[in-house]
Amino acid sequence: MPLDIIINSIAIVGLILVLLLYRMSKKSTIATKNPKLKSTINTTTFSGLGEASEPSPKLRNPKDVPDPSEDFINFILLEDIVDEKQRKQFDSATGLKKPHPLLMSLTRNINDPKELLNIIKNDPELVVKVINVANSSLFALRKSITTINHAIVYLGVLQAKNIAMQFALDRSADFVNDEQKRAYHKIWKASFLASSIGLLIAKDLKLDNSAELSTRCLLDYLGDISLLTAQPKIAKYYLNHATHFERVKGIQNELGTNTAIMGKTFAINAQLPDQIIDSIGASLLPMLNKLTDSELSKEQQTVVIFSYYVSRMTDLIIFQRSMKHIDLDEISFAETRCDSFFYAQAQIEYYGLGRINSTLRKARFKQEVSALIENLRLDE
Repeated sequence: MPLDIIINSIAIVGLILVLLLYRMSKKSTIATKNPKLKSTINTTTFSGLGEASEPSPKLRNPKDVPDPSEDFINFILLEDIVDEKQRKQFDSATGLKKPHPLLMSLTRNINDPKELLNIIKNDPELVVKVINVANSSLFALRKSITTINHAIVYLGVLQAKNIAMQFALDRSADFVNDEQKRAYHKIWKASFLASSIGLLIAKDLKLDNSAELSTRCLLDYLGDISLLTAQPKIAKYYLNHATHFERVKGIQNELGTNTAIMGKTFAINAQLPDQIIDSIGASLLPMLNKLTDSELSKEQQTVVIFSYYVSRMTDLIIFQRSMKHIDLDEISFAETRCDSFFYAQAQIEYYGLGRINSTLRKARFKQEVSALIENLRLDE
């Protein structure tokens, strides 16, 4: 064989190898700073998940992604009550009105309409509120619903249960001014939207625990409700289009505590299941990539990651108002440019949830979320 043909063949093979190595080196949008998240992807602990996680198809060069803010890099998240200032906030939160007696029952895994009916019918006020929501613009009914039985059948057990749970949480809220009331209504809409988006994603991924995940997304805002009720002055953080990290940092600097600590406190007072209590207590750990250091099992950590990023997407719409709809092709810092997403891509892939990105890009998913957002009437 002529020498020039051999040389050309070697050159072509070499070029192909260089291209393959280049693509492999850029597989992850953002290089993780935590070596733990470079280990193999979890594929077995999250109920219903398939054998492989789908990485993001958007292959950005990490050099093209800006660094997070200095405040984020230097931020220290409080994870427990450490001083007298925090103790006072703890006392304020635990001094709220006694949680609704049905709240614990509503957090159970309920699949039977009759079981839910037997719980809700014991509180006439809850019955009225669930029926009212079913007849609201959220669901655009052609014919009014007049009974709780019909409401549960129409809404579905999970949706009806989550709505009842939100109103049960209302019992702990007393408003002292209009700003606090408006902030609370925003949190209410955020928790409703997060639970709905979480359910859509979980069903699209065919996860066995979709109902649990939807409820957990709703409860991700339990700490916000607790703190806002105890300290009306923090309403500004929910009304000024602050990012999630700005909200966490501002509230912690001002009050010496945060929503994870207070949400866990509220959950303990309400005698919620231990798994929910522990999960809420860890709800801010993904922000600083500290979840792998917790005592939660890998499956519990995955639930926290799922609810954390569903809630952070919801924040972009409800509080930050940087998106009118879910307009993301992937869950990543590169896509959102929000500090709270800095470790997102590495965490999503590590916990085997990369297929969420495929769900986000589906036209049907975008349409369903857009309809939910439109019916929430965010500007009212």
